[in-house]
Amino acid sequence: MPYFEEPPEGEPFENYEGEEEVPVTVVGVYEDREGRTFVVLRDSAGRNLPIVIGPFEALAISLALYPERVLVPRPLTHDLMKNIIEKLRVRVEKIVVDDLFHDTYYAKIYLIMDDESIFVDSRPSDAIALALRVNAPIYVLERVFLEAAKGEYQ
Repeated sequence: MPYFEEPPEGEPFENYEGEEEVPVTVVGVYEDREGRTFVVLRDSAGRNLPIVIGPFEALAISLALYPERVLVPRPLTHDLMKNIIEKLRVRVEKIVVDDLFHDTYYAKIYLIMDDESIFVDSRPSDAIALALRVNAPIYVLERVFLEAAKGEYQ
């Protein structure tokens, strides 16, 4: 089954191999020798998932990780997203890094609105920055961990 298809009605994604949502934590934001910035996610087994991100997203994630280090006089984009979500009485249920295609990661932000669960496609960096601001859990699909590991050895 292609990854972008919805499962049959009433059947959860978790019934498909590799669709298990693995909880992760944000280890930090780093820069390599070439100047690329990346965020590192880690699961309870110690597997790391580095995701290359832009410098503005790196700043947004860093500000959420270490709010005491920098005082921002006005809300930034992810703060604005958080404020809008809260004013609309919507809750961020979770974010899921759910695909890896041609070295690009994809994510979804799951929202609860009026007891209904909906999702919005997102870049992982934006989803992570928002999740950190609203204390929402972050997950990576098992197959994404497996695909990323294959790429390390090719």
